[in-house]
Amino acid sequence: MTNIDQSDNATPIAAVSGALQQALRSWDGVFEWLPVGVYVCDAHGNMVLHNRRAVELLGRTPLPGEAETAFWLSTRSSALEGPLASNVLPLTEGPLGQVLLGGRPLRDREFMIERADGTRVTLLANLEPLFDDGGRLIGGVCALQDITRRKRLETIRRERERQFRDLLEALPVAVYTTDADGRLTFYNQAAADLWGHEPVIDAARWCGSWKLYHADGRDMRHDECPMAVAIQEQREIRDAEAQLERSDGTRVPFIAYPTLLRDKSGKMIGAVNMMIDISERKRAELEQKTLMDELNHRVKNTLATVQSVAAQTFRKAQVPREIRDLFEKRIFALSKAHNQLSSTRWTSADLSSLAGEILEPYHAEDEEAVNRIVMEGPSIQLAPHAALTIAMALNELATNAAKYGALSTVAGQVMLRWSVEGGQGAGSMLVLDWRESGGPPVAPPKEHGFGTRFVERGLAQQLKGKVDLAFDRAGLRCRAIIPLQGSAA
Repeated sequence: MTNIDQSDNATPIAAVSGALQQALRSWDGVFEWLPVGVYVCDAHGNMVLHNRRAVELLGRTPLPGEAETAFWLSTRSSALEGPLASNVLPLTEGPLGQVLLGGRPLRDREFMIERADGTRVTLLANLEPLFDDGGRLIGGVCALQDITRRKRLETIRRERERQFRDLLEALPVAVYTTDADGRLTFYNQAAADLWGHEPVIDAARWCGSWKLYHADGRDMRHDECPMAVAIQEQREIRDAEAQLERSDGTRVPFIAYPTLLRDKSGKMIGAVNMMIDISERKRAELEQKTLMDELNHRVKNTLATVQSVAAQTFRKAQVPREIRDLFEKRIFALSKAHNQLSSTRWTSADLSSLAGEILEPYHAEDEEAVNRIVMEGPSIQLAPHAALTIAMALNELATNAAKYGALSTVAGQVMLRWSVEGGQGAGSMLVLDWRESGGPPVAPPKEHGFGTRFVERGLAQQLKGKVDLAFDRAGLRCRAIIPLQGSAA
């Protein structure tokens, strides 16, 4: 055993140990019941006193007069960074060595020990020198806490954090995190590639982009970006579209999905943002728009050509003016439906707008007849095939009303109503109700012409609906019930 005090005037070991034991035993048993392991050595490193918690933690009871190093290292111990020791170390390298030599405390030293039964525990040691009333070093005390579970949880947490970072790093989309002040705490390689550079962690704020712009090209400050808005207003943002500019001047459109991060109490501690490069989608949309514009242009030219050829043919064949007008009105109806669909890239057409354009030529200019056509109904988006069929059906009804029915007189009126029955989704029905009033008396036709057949068969067969066409004396009525699933976008 190494002797700390080798001078001739050194106090005998037995006297120092006895005085220390007597002082500690005056605590009336409190020492024994402390919730932490405690043991005390004299100035020479000899074990003087210990409580039962120390025995539980270290796995054995020290022998009387045993050296602290022998007692400690008989369990095989090590600082966490190195392997477990297998040989007894000199006192100067033991847990109390520096305290006894230098007379200064050591705080929060972590050790892992292996007990005689093979179990391993991690201990947190706090060491303090002891002095007598004259200021002479007479020993040291070591307090031990079992932090095995805490260290295990820390290891699990670090492993999960590592796995989480590895996962974020492996994602093919840009992901980064910030603290509650918006300063970057992490970003993956995909984010650096998207930004075109690697911003400094804890220095860059809100976003690592060089410059930012709104979707329409206006300048965007970094504190206006989706991540900044989400943190400042403490709300999640979805599908926020913007543009970034790299240092080389290239611009990249993206969609951001900032999401707040909170602790167990619900307090916001930061945010994570995912930025999706939509360059390819934008290019595809531009190509699609170019193709649709070209298609629309060609369809319009085709309709104009058909109308011109028909006019020339009808003129040379001396077709009656009435027949030519009917044909031109049908081409007109197709053109109006086409224009409505073109504005939405052939995704849908609004029924109210479509009906308004088809019936617009039949509004009288006479102020007394401004309300001769009344339309009522909710906003309904029709699928392309339904829009074309309904447009043609309304044109046939309006043409008939202008020639024989309510629109042939100033006092006549057409009421067009539509509604949805059966709620939303599958099973819902579009109800179209065309009613004429104030016109000349109506009688059922002797034979059905093209218009009547189209209304009855077009709405029923093409749109799988039901059509009730009634030639009431007070005015024609047409009621059509069409499945919305087949007629709405």
